[in-house]
Amino acid sequence: MRLFIFFLFLTSSIVAQDITQISLNKMEDEALLTLFNEVEFDSIKAEKVARTYLDRARKENDTIKMARGYDRLASIFHPEKNIQFADSVIFLTKDIENITFPAQAYALKGYEYGIIGDLKLSTKNYVKAYDIALINKNVQQQLFASNRLIFSKSIWGNKIEALELQIERHKIIKNKNYLKEIKKSTREGFKHKIEDLKLSDEISSFENFAFCYLNLKQLDSARKYVEEGLLLNKKYNGSESIKKNHDLFFKEISVEIDYYETNYQNVINKSNELLPTLKLNNDIKSIQNIFLFKGLTLIALKSEEEGINYLRKTDSMYDKHNYTIMQPYQRVLYEKLLKYYNDQENTIKKIEYLKKLIDADSIIKRNYQFFEPTLIKEFENPELFKEKEQIIKELKSDNIKSKSFLWITLGILSSSILLILIYYKKQRTYKVRFKELMVKNKDLNTTTNSNALKVPSEIYNDILKKLENFEQNRGFLKCNISINKLAKDFGTNQKYLSKVINIEKENNFSQYINNLKVSYVFKELQVNERLRSFTIIAIAKESGFKSSESFSRAFYKKYKIKPSFYIIQLNK
Repeated sequence: MRLFIFFLFLTSSIVAQDITQISLNKMEDEALLTLFNEVEFDSIKAEKVARTYLDRARKENDTIKMARGYDRLASIFHPEKNIQFADSVIFLTKDIENITFPAQAYALKGYEYGIIGDLKLSTKNYVKAYDIALINKNVQQQLFASNRLIFSKSIWGNKIEALELQIERHKIIKNKNYLKEIKKSTREGFKHKIEDLKLSDEISSFENFAFCYLNLKQLDSARKYVEEGLLLNKKYNGSESIKKNHDLFFKEISVEIDYYETNYQNVINKSNELLPTLKLNNDIKSIQNIFLFKGLTLIALKSEEEGINYLRKTDSMYDKHNYTIMQPYQRVLYEKLLKYYNDQENTIKKIEYLKKLIDADSIIKRNYQFFEPTLIKEFENPELFKEKEQIIKELKSDNIKSKSFLWITLGILSSSILLILIYYKKQRTYKVRFKELMVKNKDLNTTTNSNALKVPSEIYNDILKKLENFEQNRGFLKCNISINKLAKDFGTNQKYLSKVINIEKENNFSQYINNLKVSYVFKELQVNERLRSFTIIAIAKESGFKSSESFSRAFYKKYKIKPSFYIIQLNK
């Protein structure tokens, strides 16, 4: 579901024109921040604007402005990188008094940890953000952090307490002094939108009530707040993207309410109405949720094969995006698929979904352990392990099955265990790398300027301008680009060019060039049907790679999928 309304409020439409460094340098600080809001969903433009603001803040040695720069960078990348930038904000502002920072950075970390499924770290960061916001009397941040805590507690903790917390939160929004309070924590260039922000907060409060009552299974009350929220949202005249997100939130909850009330035809109709918009928005988690309830509804209507097909789609999306169980009810996905394959006497699939059900229950137990330990017993499932072991024993003793089939099955099980071990080993490695990156990032905070790098400022700025022209003119598509040749073309030396690329692009020269090439191919494939008909070898040559192998490796490193798979999905 769309839960980041507060930060989305700072976003409007993406501007179409190109953004040059010269034009950015001429802008006032407030104009840069406003422009960032307009281009936030275009990561290339957004990064350019944010780094311009950050560089200016460094030259002025303005800590709060530097924090704003890192704060903007912390909202445009993947979760791990966003968390690093948020830590940079905390590092800069942890010892100063400010109404916005570092509370906002902790809230950002809470959001990003929620995206990657770490409920414990997500909650701890939201609690930290709330505590600091309370000390600093930042009402808007208090509301945002408490909003996330209400959602988590409503799912994993005491649902009555979650509702009580929401009632208290709603009283703050309805207080006659609420507008005055949020003006204190709003920057000058955004104060003209205060009324829209207040109305958006009221609508979000109705979302919370609907969500709390849904989890309490008080469906009449949940539906009441859905209907009132949709009516209130019609009066909202702020950002169209915010309005659309509110609307989709209520409609998605309405689907769930209809399912629990067995209004199955409504579930089908509303799902069919919602899915095109969700797919257009690429709202993966909401699409999964609608697929799940549509599949369960079709099974309830005795259209089992069609329903199972939707559940398979949901499961494949979990696998593809490496998502974890976000709510306890989602385990029913594996229960239904397990039952289906059991009825089909498909032993291999039955083992697969037994394992997924066990994994889901371990996630649920871990989350309940953090919020509500008394509920863990519901998910103590030794019977599942026994059933899995029994199936394996039956496979071994089944004389009808061929020995080859048995060995294949055991091989699959062994491979699965090996893959799990490799996975956990990699996770430990990634944690070590992450800590190293954090240390490097903190070191970077105090050294990322031309003087610290011992590059004369005139040369530093000249290299930046030439890199910008190099990127705009797609010079990176040429084959056999070397740092030595590019330095000569720029009229500088290799050492200066390397240092500027390392700090400004956060990569070495080879990685920088490869990223430019695969980014170009990634976007070009979306709009160029002719290019999608090329072989991988031809695409590699077209983008300046020496071989298809080096192209595929670079593409996978940046996007975590193979280019051939990406092309197939685009063609679909």
